Amino acid sequence: MNAYYIDLGYKDVRIGMYDRLDFDQDGIPRYRYPTGLYYNITFICHFALYHHSRWLKFGRLEDLLLFLRVSEWIVLHGEESADSFIFPYTFPYSCPHAHLSPPWISALGQGRMLSVLSRAHAITGKEEFLRVARKAMRPFELPSSQCGVQARFPDGGIGFEEYPGVEPNLVLNGLITALAGLYDLGETGKAPRACELFRQGVLSLEANLHRYDLAYWSAYDLTGYVASSNYHLYHIMQLWALYEMTGREAFKRTTLKWQGYRKGPRFHATYLVSRGRTWLNQQLA
Repeated sequence: MNAYYIDLGYKDVRIGMYDRLDFDQDGIPRYRYPTGLYYNITFICHFALYHHSRWLKFGRLEDLLLFLRVSEWIVLHGEESADSFIFPYTFPYSCPHAHLSPPWISALGQGRMLSVLSRAHAITGKEEFLRVARKAMRPFELPSSQCGVQARFPDGGIGFEEYPGVEPNLVLNGLITALAGLYDLGETGKAPRACELFRQGVLSLEANLHRYDLAYWSAYDLTGYVASSNYHLYHIMQLWALYEMTGREAFKRTTLKWQGYRKGPRFHATYLVSRGRTWLNQQLA
C-alpha cells in the first residue's frame, strides 16, 4: 500500500508537534492537555503513518518496526465489542466548534486508525489487523446519537463528524481524513462496505463543497468559521489528494480556486475582520 495521501511531515512534524509529545515506556506518544497527559489516537496514528511513509521513502527497518509496533499497540488498547472497535478520547474537549465530555470518538481518529490498520495488514498479511479495521469502520455507519460519527449535510448527504454533537458541523479536514481511511480500507479488496461509504461520502462532499467556500477563503466547518492559514493550506492538500483518488474535477477546481485565494490582495483585511466577527458572535451566543 502506498504512503499516506498527504505528507504528514509537512502537516505537523516540521512545525514541532513531536517536541510537544511525551513518549511512554513503549514509545507511544501522549499529549499534555490542561487536564493532564492523555493518549490521543489521532496523534498516535499520525506518528505511525509518518514512520510508514519514511520506511517507504528510505527503506529503513527501524521505521517499519516502529510502525508495526504502534499498529499492534492500537489493536491491544482499543475498545472492542461484538461489532465495533473504537479508541475513545478520555479527556474533555472544548473549542468554538464543540464541547465534548469523555469518552467521545471522532471520525478523524477512527479514519486514521483505518489507514494505519489497513497498511499493517498489507505489510504483514495478518488477518487480525483487517478484522479490527472492519470493526473500526462501524461508527461510520451510525449517527452520533447512536455512538457513531455519521452526520447529514443540509441536503441529506452523509458526512462524518470530527466532533460529534447535537448539531452537525462537519469539520472539513476531519471529514476528508475519514474518507481517506475508508478509501484505504477499501483498497484491501476485503471491505466492500468501506468502498460504498467512501463513494457516498465523496459524492456528498462534492455536492456540498460550496458550503465551505467563503468566496475569499475556506471555512473550517459548516458554521462558516474561517479556517486558519494552516488549515486553509491543509484543505488544499486534502482536496488535491481526493482529486487524485477519484479523478473528480470538482475537487481539482476547488483546489485551484482556494489556492488562488492565498494570493488574493483582499484576503488579508477580510480574513482578519471575519475571524474577529466569528469570535465575537461566539462570545455573545
